[in-house]
Amino acid sequence: MLTDDNLTEIFAQAWHEGRITSLERQQLRNLLLACSLNLEDEMLVNRLLYAIRRGWLTVKEYDRSLQRQL
Repeated sequence: MLTDDNLTEIFAQAWHEGRITSLERQQLRNLLLACSLNLEDEMLVNRLLYAIRRGWLTVKEYDRSLQRQL
């Protein structure tokens, strides 16, 4: 499960690289559905998901069997 530090790292990396992995995107969605975020973390997740919808960030497929990005 993602922690606050991981969430901040994903956010920073996503904006720097312009993409996130499909696995990270799913983890972000799960965090929102779990309703276990404080307001600041919820805003970070919403910003990332909004950026994906707008096309500002892309989603890179993730091959779980190889445990690496394609």
